[in-house]
Amino acid sequence: MKNRLPISWAIVGVLVAIPVLIYIAPELSAGIVAFIAFFAPLWLPLLLAWIAWPLWLTFIRSYFVMSIPYSTIELKPGPETPRSARPMELIFYALYHRTDLSLTETYLKGHVRMPWSFEILGHANAVRFFVHVPTAHRQAVEARIRAEYRDIDIDQVRDYAREIPWNPYEMKLAVREFDLVKPDPYPLKTYVDYEDKKDRRDAFTEVLERMVAVGDQEYAALSVIIRPHQRERKKIFDPLKDSLHDDAQKEIVKLLGKQGDINAVPEKTKKTIAAIEAALKKPSFDCGVRMMYVAHRESYSEKFAEEIDQIFEGFNDVDLNCFEAYDPKKKVGWPLSDIFTAVPALWSEYFLQMYRRRAFFFPPYIGNAFVLNTEELATLFHLPHFARASVMANIHGVRIEPPDNLPL
Repeated sequence: MKNRLPISWAIVGVLVAIPVLIYIAPELSAGIVAFIAFFAPLWLPLLLAWIAWPLWLTFIRSYFVMSIPYSTIELKPGPETPRSARPMELIFYALYHRTDLSLTETYLKGHVRMPWSFEILGHANAVRFFVHVPTAHRQAVEARIRAEYRDIDIDQVRDYAREIPWNPYEMKLAVREFDLVKPDPYPLKTYVDYEDKKDRRDAFTEVLERMVAVGDQEYAALSVIIRPHQRERKKIFDPLKDSLHDDAQKEIVKLLGKQGDINAVPEKTKKTIAAIEAALKKPSFDCGVRMMYVAHRESYSEKFAEEIDQIFEGFNDVDLNCFEAYDPKKKVGWPLSDIFTAVPALWSEYFLQMYRRRAFFFPPYIGNAFVLNTEELATLFHLPHFARASVMANIHGVRIEPPDNLPL
């Protein structure tokens, strides 16, 4: 935000200075214009290429993404859902795949790695689970989920995000995105750590308990957008690099210090290094996390909107990694940022559309993506277990049939 203000003021200053200079010194202005026009064959092609190249990439990538049909499936967990998040990790492990894109496909055809989205909707004191996936992969995804959750019910439904009503004059919207506090190589505390302890807990269930609190006129939607992490080019002629492994090596060197001896560091540092190395052994995904809260003005809860920032606090571990929330409005560049400031209803409409389009990794919106492996991702999203007679059965919005021996 600090860099945008000088740029906008510089543009305004140039636009004001040109007519002033023409009025004060017309001959000097004519000489400057003639000098610039004389060398136009040199600088004009470079300027046009500098402007056209990013526009071309945005156009062809947007066209490619638009041409891919998506389907939304709803997951309805049954009473035999396992207590552990391991089945979901196995699903992510099976769904991981590499996409090798050539230079021609990347820069001339606009091919990109297509993202998937695992989502939760909280509404009317219930939560629902969805997967937004390319239609070509829907059957494979369903088959893999059924293999791990035997009593699950899966239905293809209309995109719930487009069914959420919206009127900027009668409703309010709050949106937050999340990033990691530390660099990507530092892993999150996963379900394996939680399940090994005597005081077993599920941080993901704590998120659901917050989302289930919304009423009939409120909608709380959480989207975890992922795509397989793999080697990629930062620039067109750069070699393929695995940023995660390179960054992990740098972080380990920092933790070891100048001596570079693992035996010379404290025990806590040894455990951190071991956690980093262990996390690299599993497939990883580029992740973007976005949460949206929509409600009618009379039902809008300012308290819930403020608590969105801390909704993932149960996953935080000061020795490993933590989530932090940020306002995506601050990532919008000038002049759109000034327009949003002048007309707040426009930014609400804009980010509602970004949520519906699951835009995160490429234009029209690029968020702060981070990397999670399959174990971390399963900790962040999995189908929760609930007992037949527990309150969690109502929280998950699942209808449970009464036992056969129930007296009438």
